Amino acid sequence: MAVLPKSVYFLTLQFVLLLNLAVGIKLEDVINENGIDEETTLTASDFARAPEKEFNLTLLGIQIKSDPTMGNMTEGDIALPNFKGFIDYRNSRLERSAVRQFYRRWPNGEIPYAISSRYGPYSRSVIAKAMQKFHDISCVRFVPRVRNQHNDYLYIMPHDGCYSLVGRAGGSQPVSLEADCIQSGTIIHELMHAIGFFHEQSRPDRDEYIEIMWQNVMRGAEDQFDKHSLKHLDFLNEPYDYSSIMHYGPYAFSGNGRRTIIALKPGADKMGQRTSLSEIDVRKINKLYSCSRKTSPKIINEISIGDNADVTRPVVPLKVRFFR
Repeated sequence: MAVLPKSVYFLTLQFVLLLNLAVGIKLEDVINENGIDEETTLTASDFARAPEKEFNLTLLGIQIKSDPTMGNMTEGDIALPNFKGFIDYRNSRLERSAVRQFYRRWPNGEIPYAISSRYGPYSRSVIAKAMQKFHDISCVRFVPRVRNQHNDYLYIMPHDGCYSLVGRAGGSQPVSLEADCIQSGTIIHELMHAIGFFHEQSRPDRDEYIEIMWQNVMRGAEDQFDKHSLKHLDFLNEPYDYSSIMHYGPYAFSGNGRRTIIALKPGADKMGQRTSLSEIDVRKINKLYSCSRKTSPKIINEISIGDNADVTRPVVPLKVRFFR
């Protein structure tokens, strides 16, 4: 009987293990491409089914597109959303670490949401997992939208890539999560935008921590590395965070496969990670929403009735151009 070389054996074993992970999940468990797009909300069962280990969706034939903010090379351009009234953040000149304007924060940290009925049970459980992370570490609460009660709310749907507006924008506010975005880290990143956070490397003090290699930045993407003044930016009295889930990766928007971001200080080994919130991310969330203490883990499947202040809406919503 022939004996497989060790390298072949371990590759085969890895493939079998990955294949086994995908057993029991079908493409329609992620997104029903032919389904009717209607508003719905998560259930207690979705939170209960939140997977500890997530599936490798490539085994279902889902192509995980290259992400320009994390550093994978991107071929061609990335489709941008085209919603009436949206503007590109580069025209707004208001990108910051966290929103300073109170009208962009969600009153009482309560964020009404609805999700598309096209999401299958697996996607629903991963979205629930991402929301639960915020519930576990802060007073922020994602609550099911009630018609005639919540005029401003997030609508999570598989539109065109992964993107979100920043902070509370007013009305039905899209958060797009296509099939290749159904990873809890990516969803957490987009929800961070939705609750009011921008990318870390736009801080005005960033040149003390990173160097932008402009010669390697893809043509037309230079504005992705703009930094902004303290007039529009709130550090929340926290230090620069290489490990933030909101930081670009070292090859972000590279046009030639070379690094676009060089760390100038130690501790940047996780720069660009999309796995989990960093300790500083957690502190910032709690500060932005004035959470008096870390809340106990709690599944939110009922509406929290709070004192919804009459907060003036912004004239024009902001959108980040590339989002993950």
